[in-house]
Amino acid sequence: MNGEYDVVIVGAGPGGSAAACALAPHGFRVLLLDRERFPRDKTCGDGVAPRAVHALYRLGLRGELEGRFQRTSGIRFYATRGGLTEVRYPMGSRYPDHGYVVPRRSLDYILLRHAQELGAEVWEGCRVTGLLPPRDGRIPGVEAEREGERLEIAARYVVGADGPVSLVGGELGMLNRDPLYLGVSVRCYMRGAEGVSDFLEIYPEDAISPACGWIFPVDGEIVNVGAGFMFYARAKHGLNVNRVFEAFVERTRHAARKLRHAEPLGKPRGALLRVGLGGSVPVRGNVLLVGDAASMTNPISGEGITYALESGRWAGETLAAALRSGDPGLVENYRRILEWHYRRYFRLGTMAIRYGNTPWFVNPLLFTTSRFPRLGDKMGRFLMNCRRSDHPL
Repeated sequence: MNGEYDVVIVGAGPGGSAAACALAPHGFRVLLLDRERFPRDKTCGDGVAPRAVHALYRLGLRGELEGRFQRTSGIRFYATRGGLTEVRYPMGSRYPDHGYVVPRRSLDYILLRHAQELGAEVWEGCRVTGLLPPRDGRIPGVEAEREGERLEIAARYVVGADGPVSLVGGELGMLNRDPLYLGVSVRCYMRGAEGVSDFLEIYPEDAISPACGWIFPVDGEIVNVGAGFMFYARAKHGLNVNRVFEAFVERTRHAARKLRHAEPLGKPRGALLRVGLGGSVPVRGNVLLVGDAASMTNPISGEGITYALESGRWAGETLAAALRSGDPGLVENYRRILEWHYRRYFRLGTMAIRYGNTPWFVNPLLFTTSRFPRLGDKMGRFLMNCRRSDHPL
């Protein structure tokens, strides 16, 4: 339909919309597809870290965030026997001195509309059912269904921004099933939590170890409450995500006290996590993966919005260079960009969470950082990937 697009992007979350924002202003014909109609909900902790704030401001969205959503000042880490460590943004880094909590229903809608304003064509309610058969070693587009009509959409390049169970990546064998890079989380909005301020609160408590929980303030009354763990921990300890969530809400030393009178606003919702860059192959031929599909979730914090925005932007910029030059070989630069920026950090994070997320390590660590703020700042910078030497990307 409508001839051939330069790029078709499957999935209109932060990664897909960021890729469209990087491409559309240059006059390329970009089609952004999503099976849902926006605004729509998305299972997530909703925390927008300073690094993600920088990426959103870089897109010109400061006015869409300021004054509309809960602004956060830092992070608090609670250990059952290790005390409380408070870390304030920006922790000595060059990133903004604040974050936000923005429900994905709102954040993704803001980004989608911005991509549309910049010139991307958007089809909501369009479900991609597969890839077109390869031709000359390339994928010539996607098959989709829209309003009951079956479509074949031709494109020079395809971007898979369709989440951790990516259909695009799955059809091309780009997804890795290694439990080292897979996790699961569950979250629920609740009203009436006690003692919550403008800090993101992280709870690696003994009652749910090796899982970790969180309480994030959405506004003055509502909080985002959740917990998650890696697949290898599930296999080793026989974890069940619903039972872990119940234990977090009811049996933890610190979190349960704050949630004892809180009222759930609906049922808990779960989501798969693909983390640490090792869970996917980011490039194959003329197909690129971004965000969760590209295994871009931070293995330590479980935060993915930052890396969806950054990988989406770099995928878009890489494709723009390939389209301008007529050299399809340039798309391999996308893999190199991801590895340059993330490989070492994600590898360290993957090992840290695998071997260090135990009470015998977490409790002494937080006991020490609670008494030495500089160490706490270093821990916070490592968790949020905002080191002093970093320049905002």
